[in-house]
Amino acid sequence: MWSVVGHQWAVRRLRAALAQGTLAQAHLFVGPAQVGKATLARALAAALLGETPRAQRLVETGKHPDLLWLEPDGDSIKVEAVRAALHAITLAPVEAAHRVLVIDEAQSMTESSQNALLKTLEEPPPAVVIVLIAPVAELLLPTIVSRCQVLALRPVPIAQIAEALIERGVAHERAWFIARLSRGRVGWALRAAAEPSLLEARAQRLDDLQRLVQAGYTDRFAYAEALARLSLEEQRAVLLDWMLLWRDVARLHVAPEAEVLNSDRLPLVRALWAAVPLAEVAHWLRLLARTLARLEANVNARLAFDVLLLQLPRLSLASEAALATT
Repeated sequence: MWSVVGHQWAVRRLRAALAQGTLAQAHLFVGPAQVGKATLARALAAALLGETPRAQRLVETGKHPDLLWLEPDGDSIKVEAVRAALHAITLAPVEAAHRVLVIDEAQSMTESSQNALLKTLEEPPPAVVIVLIAPVAELLLPTIVSRCQVLALRPVPIAQIAEALIERGVAHERAWFIARLSRGRVGWALRAAAEPSLLEARAQRLDDLQRLVQAGYTDRFAYAEALARLSLEEQRAVLLDWMLLWRDVARLHVAPEAEVLNSDRLPLVRALWAAVPLAEVAHWLRLLARTLARLEANVNARLAFDVLLLQLPRLSLASEAALATT
């Protein structure tokens, strides 16, 4: 049931509460995207809804009649969907002793949705366990956070992720490459090992970055417009991939012989290292992080990307020539 890579402290805490009969009825799992929050929520649901192979299979596929999994419809989770889910969990369990409601991307709930949920959190039905999943607690109403047991999941150590991939049959070198790129996001690592399209999409995003550091404002604003039309998940992926590469650039400023995580992009990393001073790299990294936080808070995406790409460092002509010869 608890097939969770990393986060063993959280698993131990939840298992102990289950064993002692002290499990809270409302939980909030926070942490970076794809770090394992949904996997932990599914593992908790499996522990609550039955230990039989059939029950476990139904939970894993999202088809257990006593499990309700609510996600954004478009950009938000609307009050009608929340009210329907809250009504459903007031009904008696169909097969298990509990009913479990998981609200993924809970920060996407509208204010009216959160207020509707708040009433249930104040007096939850006795057989109900509610799990909210969000990047950070601050994106939810303080009154909701105060009624939940908060578990803040941290990035999983790279070695644990690599070991988990190797145990699943991934070749040693590839497992470590994926683990390094994962930034501790075990969910992303497992998907990248199983779905080559994830690494192909990463390669395209870094190709785009290489083109943009050599491009003028017209091309940059056109790309900002294209980014603004993507889903929040896709926008996150772009910013996180760029952030990791620029951290490699900063790493070379501190230790020129250091190993870079984006080993397949060493020529680009070295070109940026040679062309962009450390202070400018640090400023750009802060701007990337600030843009990601703003997007999580539902700011105007087009404006956020316009501001971001306006300040993207540009390679000198000499650096462009050096990069073109590699």
